[in-house]
Amino acid sequence: MVLQRSVFRDESLLFPEYLPHQIPHRDAQLRALELYFQSVVQNASKASQNAMICGPVGSGKTLLAKKLGESLQKKAALYGNLVKMLHINCRIDKTLQAVMVKALASLGQSFPSRGYSFEELLSVLVEELRSNRMHMIITFDEVDSLIVSDPSALYTITRLRETEQGSQVFSSLLISKTLDYMKAVDLSTISSVQRNVVTLDPYSSPQLLDIIASRGEAFVDGAFAESAMQLAADIASIYGDARYALDLVYGAGKQADILESPKILPDHVRAARAWLPPQFKKEELRYLSRHQRLILMAVSNLLKKGDSTRVTIGEVEKSYGVLCESAGIGPNHHTQVWNDVSELSRKGIIETELSGKGMRGRTTLIGLSIVSAKELVMELEKEMVADARS
Repeated sequence: MVLQRSVFRDESLLFPEYLPHQIPHRDAQLRALELYFQSVVQNASKASQNAMICGPVGSGKTLLAKKLGESLQKKAALYGNLVKMLHINCRIDKTLQAVMVKALASLGQSFPSRGYSFEELLSVLVEELRSNRMHMIITFDEVDSLIVSDPSALYTITRLRETEQGSQVFSSLLISKTLDYMKAVDLSTISSVQRNVVTLDPYSSPQLLDIIASRGEAFVDGAFAESAMQLAADIASIYGDARYALDLVYGAGKQADILESPKILPDHVRAARAWLPPQFKKEELRYLSRHQRLILMAVSNLLKKGDSTRVTIGEVEKSYGVLCESAGIGPNHHTQVWNDVSELSRKGIIETELSGKGMRGRTTLIGLSIVSAKELVMELEKEMVADARS
């Protein structure tokens, strides 16, 4: 039996858990983070730090944090210090007690998820770190999930360094898509963490092309047509999302294998795009402003009622104004509405285009393509209930 030849050499290089040797176009941000934690690296028992990474989906936040951890642990060893980086996903570990249990588990200490208070677990963890002469940097990934449910958690995180006077064993790195969750905390807490913020912008098409090329070892030599690479980068640049770009590349490779093609071609990329799930996720709604959600509600209501695939921005503004009145808030002026529409379009949640023949004058037409109007209305109503309660 002849084995089918694959375009892949090592597809694991495209998986989310793969940590590359370098992160293209994030050198400056990595260097900034290293400088923030330099004092911890050099004098782990007397120095502590809080820092933040902020950026949209697929901008490299988690990868950057993991690369930072790898770097800090190596550099600390050169100074004779023991630094441990612990990565916590706050969507999974949603309480500080759960974080403490995970931290203790990383040191070989088993505790049940219930039955001990945060203070009890913290006390045991501090004693473990001190006895091991270890400094732990805890990365709170998607920290907003933790803060929204418990606004006091951020204050506690930033004050962990004060647990033991004269002996520092904790630092923190907070990761989030936006800084909106900071609105729920007090000014003294904000001042203690916003000094050290690294912001990541969405990737451009040339940057995404570099990222795709940097994973070239995933494929056999010559298996990925340059035109297909460029198309994948161009499509992913709509979202500025490196993870989407790599998923697209992986899917294109699978399409090539299915069709027994020795080379990944642009049409394989297009097929992979159709196969991939929509980039917009329901949880992204919580990161929009209240006015952006009301504009989306206006668009969805109009499209749900009629049989048209597009509505005019004038219709949207009128419906948005009614929704604002119902919510008891003043509507934004036309310029801000236009800015919000442009932002929603950039995020890929709506589509916009200029009207053509058959319409009087020139106006902006707005539509939905990756989610039904009915489904979006249902999700937005949930968010509005949450707004009313907050």
